[in-house]
Amino acid sequence: MNTIAILILAHHNPKQLSLLIDQLKDDFDIYVQIDKKSSLSIETLPQYNSVSYYKEIEVYWGHVSQVYNMEFIFKKAFEKGYERYCMISGDDFPIKSNIYIKSFFEKHKTDNFMYANPLPIKTWGFNHGFDRLDRYWFMKTNKRPLVKALGRITLGIQRMLGIKIKRYPIDYYAGSNWINLSHEALEIVFAFLKQHPNFMDKLKYSRATDEIWIQSILMNSSLKDKVINDDLRYIDWEKGPDYPRTLDYTDLESIVKSKALFGRKFKFTDNTDNLYLKLLNKIN
Repeated sequence: MNTIAILILAHHNPKQLSLLIDQLKDDFDIYVQIDKKSSLSIETLPQYNSVSYYKEIEVYWGHVSQVYNMEFIFKKAFEKGYERYCMISGDDFPIKSNIYIKSFFEKHKTDNFMYANPLPIKTWGFNHGFDRLDRYWFMKTNKRPLVKALGRITLGIQRMLGIKIKRYPIDYYAGSNWINLSHEALEIVFAFLKQHPNFMDKLKYSRATDEIWIQSILMNSSLKDKVINDDLRYIDWEKGPDYPRTLDYTDLESIVKSKALFGRKFKFTDNTDNLYLKLLNKIN
């Protein structure tokens, strides 16, 4: 049995998702959770014994459904049991060989790699992250400009009227939702959720707490000292025009020199297959 599970959250671009699965399938068990409202069809994707597909949850940007989506796919992999669980998106791609990734986690069996910084975070808007938890957000729509405008209007009204959700009493930490957890870490997460169901209830109207919930549970646990503040992702938040920026051939040398295991994000199309082939040549 493979000791590492790769958990992929996907909603589009079946060609790129297929390339990602083909790269990983021989050395890892793969769990793919596809947004239920997506047109992406499981039947059109590569079928391998090491790959499990699910299309169970409608996911909306910034909505608590992102938390439920993560919880669902973690549970599916946890039921089988692995030493390591790595969550990536369908737009990501490994920038190290499968052998390197397996060797890396063999050397770090008990460590958990994720960004986990205490709130408040100065660079985060909305009261440095706390408004994500303390206010009512109505995020269940595909129209992102509408949801952003509605969010700012309702936030202003709530601040003016002093409306707040009483948050679950815990120290809060936050970071990327692209995380790399040990089996012990997931044991702690699921035990906490079972013992404290009110924690999830408090997130019902939250905003973008997929970047908060697991960090907060683990950093308040006995595993706090086993969390390495690094998500092992090569990501460009600086250059734009999109954030994070879609990586291209100009990033290739920097990608390969990076100590990260996965790159985020790529867009392999008919016009950029050369990047995919060059990347494969570099890492394999």
